Amino acid sequence: KQDYLSYLDGKRAEIDEQQEARRYYHGAHWTAKQIKTLNQRKQPVVTYNRMARKINAVVGLLERQRQDPKGYARTPKHEDGAEVATAVLRYVLDEQRWQEKSPIAGLNGAVDGIGGLELTLEAGDKGDTEIGFEVVEPAGFFYDPTSTRADFSDAGYMGIGKWADAAELLAAFPDKEREIGASVDVGSELTSNPDSDDNWVMGDEHHRRVRVIDHWYKRGNQWCFAIYTGAAILAEGESYLRDEKRRTLCKYVMFSANVDHDGDRYGFFRNMKSAQDEINQRRSKGLHTSQSRRIVIRDGQGLEPEKIRAELARPDGVVVVPVGAELPQFDDAARGAELNANLGFLEEAKQEIENYGFNPALMGSGIQDMSGRAIALQQQAGIAELGPYLLGYRGWKQRVYRAIWNAVQSLWTAERWIRVTDDEGLGNWLSVNRLAIDPATGIPTITNALGSLDVDIILDEGPDTVTMQADTNESVRQALQAVGPLLQPAVAAAALEVLIETSSMPASAKKKFRDATRQRPQPPDPREQQAAMLQQQAAMLELQGKALGNRKTEAETMKLMAEAEDIGAERAAEGLEQRIDAVERQDELMFRREEQDARRANRQLELAGRALQVQAAEVRARND
Repeated sequence: KQDYLSYLDGKRAEIDEQQEARRYYHGAHWTAKQIKTLNQRKQPVVTYNRMARKINAVVGLLERQRQDPKGYARTPKHEDGAEVATAVLRYVLDEQRWQEKSPIAGLNGAVDGIGGLELTLEAGDKGDTEIGFEVVEPAGFFYDPTSTRADFSDAGYMGIGKWADAAELLAAFPDKEREIGASVDVGSELTSNPDSDDNWVMGDEHHRRVRVIDHWYKRGNQWCFAIYTGAAILAEGESYLRDEKRRTLCKYVMFSANVDHDGDRYGFFRNMKSAQDEINQRRSKGLHTSQSRRIVIRDGQGLEPEKIRAELARPDGVVVVPVGAELPQFDDAARGAELNANLGFLEEAKQEIENYGFNPALMGSGIQDMSGRAIALQQQAGIAELGPYLLGYRGWKQRVYRAIWNAVQSLWTAERWIRVTDDEGLGNWLSVNRLAIDPATGIPTITNALGSLDVDIILDEGPDTVTMQADTNESVRQALQAVGPLLQPAVAAAALEVLIETSSMPASAKKKFRDATRQRPQPPDPREQQAAMLQQQAAMLELQGKALGNRKTEAETMKLMAEAEDIGAERAAEGLEQRIDAVERQDELMFRREEQDARRANRQLELAGRALQVQAAEVRARND
């Protein structure tokens, strides 16, 4: 209790700033006293919540900076285990709705300056304890006020205080009925009094409320916990979480956006509050000035100022001036100058908030005609302005991943199956802690034993990789269009591989392409080709030597062949003449046969013509 009270006393300024930051984020920019004053002036209460838009844009940027966990082996024999660790960790994150909870922690860090999660243990259906996590509400979080590091690594204690219903608390601690009954309406000093408590807890007379503190503290080098009320301790013990070196851990994994010179933690509110107040006040004053007119009336003229003001406020007002009195004068020139000054300062205040934190390129505006590389450079310059916050958020996520993996290694001992949907090279289902028979030895063994895997958990930064892939793909595509036909086959094949790997195709399609590339025939080794050519030349020289040794024999053989050819030529000429005579006789016979066939055909045609003439004569005779 003394630790909690020390936090409340030492961090009063930080607590007040956090409460004001939450009000501003939700649009409550005016105090009750300010609203009362504006109403008395008949000045409109104007609220343009540009601060919330800017903070929401930062949270959206965190989601675009998708940083997924990925395991890397510390030793070569654990390379396969790294993929198992990655699949298991992503399974836990998906099962606990990490994509929904992590942005809320990031939002808390941007608004309150403090964000994080608490790791919890849940009863599982696999025989093991499941690991869960919940977002920490900054309004109830407390910590060691001497801590000044953004990751709270130097904090001696931290925890959460909140109001709980007495009946629900009794269900969680059934053996503490007397202590819980004595704690009703006790311990109201153990609170930072956020607005939600003032409006809903203290004003609720129908429920019995108990202030409960979940307090984690260091005892030497060991983390311990105590759950207590304003009157009694309900539970205590040593931490059930351990790191990779088997040291105890705190269940609260927190981070800070910024830490100032006093050791106070703050978000974006501090640097945007003045500009946000000026926007609201300049806008309100500008509207009030544009709808008002100052009147100058000389005293003693018999004019009634209030009556004239009321008439001038009406669109169809009529001002009656007594005979001989001077007409009222309007100070429109000064009013116009005042209005222009307010509007000018209003624009500067709006630009101050618009340019805070990052440039428009991060929001995707004004980049239509820019290359991928230029967009990346502009976005990197804008992200650099959010350096401390993004570094703290990135480090926090990595600590969450490590804490979850360490808890899985300690608490998951039973066999279970993990569904894998987004890892290349892994099947749809992955077994861990599974008892199987080693095919080499025939001895029972545990496959994918989580407790024996030695891996590092790092962040795999998605957007940077995607941007580099897009730039590489575009550059290679343009190069292929320009000089593709001039490239050698090996260079063209390499460029095609790079084009495929950097494309947006699914991983399965890329894998098919890689498999096909491995199976294609490889070009021969130039050294092997040269050795083969030398062997061929040696064989040719050997043959030439043998030919030179037998040149005389070859000459005699050629002479005999020539003589044989002469004799064969004479005999061939005689045979050719005989064949020519036979062909001529055959042609003469064929000519005579064709001539007889032609005569016979002409005779038949002549007879057919006469028959037609006879038939025509008979037809004419019948007609006559």
